[in-house]
Amino acid sequence: MLRVFRLIVQNGSFLLFVCLQLYCLYLIVQYNKNQNQVYLYSKQKWALTIQDKYQSVINYLSLTQKNAEVAAENARLLEKHFLQYEQSRYTGLDSTSQLINLYKVIPAVVINNSVTKANNTITINKGGESGIEPGMGVVTAKGVIGIVTDTTRHYSLVMSLLHTKSKISAKLQRTQFPGTLVWKGFHPEQLHLEDVQKYADVKAHDTIVTSGYSLVFPEGLPIGRVEAFEIPQGAFTYSIQVSLFQNLNTIEQVYVIGHNYKNEKDQLEKQAEKYE
Repeated sequence: MLRVFRLIVQNGSFLLFVCLQLYCLYLIVQYNKNQNQVYLYSKQKWALTIQDKYQSVINYLSLTQKNAEVAAENARLLEKHFLQYEQSRYTGLDSTSQLINLYKVIPAVVINNSVTKANNTITINKGGESGIEPGMGVVTAKGVIGIVTDTTRHYSLVMSLLHTKSKISAKLQRTQFPGTLVWKGFHPEQLHLEDVQKYADVKAHDTIVTSGYSLVFPEGLPIGRVEAFEIPQGAFTYSIQVSLFQNLNTIEQVYVIGHNYKNEKDQLEKQAEKYE
């Protein structure tokens, strides 16, 4: 208390000056019609500005929460879709039989993305703490975009389809002929489907989907469409140019897909290697 008193005594002249200035402003505003109107107008304007900024923050936080809720619901619906698809493949099951859902879906948001390099990657805001592991597939509402390669506690790195080491097991949806989707490092919207046998029936605008031959992606997820194709002289397979359904320049909300029993399958197949 003594320190406060000393501070007031030491700065008494300055504090008195400030108080007198404020009192003068009060008198000017209170007893001068023009200044009073200016003050009231300015006060109202600042109040509305502050209220508008406050409401913008509230709306942004509310929208962020709603987006997270929508993403979580979409993930749940994807899991349900995968389960229904698996059930449809086993038509011999009776009405009381049930299949365990083989896939889990984790919503995430892209926080970094490249498309101009030879080997492009995507960073998302979910990691090991959310259940994401290397080898999981990543999709958007429009189609496949990559595979998780590395994770930390809160983030994951995804190998984009626009990566020269990316290889996705895919197929022609109409004829079911399988192939491998690769990127040759040129145009970011043009990939190639390789290893499709030359006797396959291929048409322009055929849809390309995941084959389901690996556990990274469920069967039938959209990838893109056939833009052009040919059989090079002396080759036994097609060279098929594919345009992606998802523009990789504009990805924001993504879904990470993990097979619930992938580790079990990998261990079993590793055991099989000793018999080769």
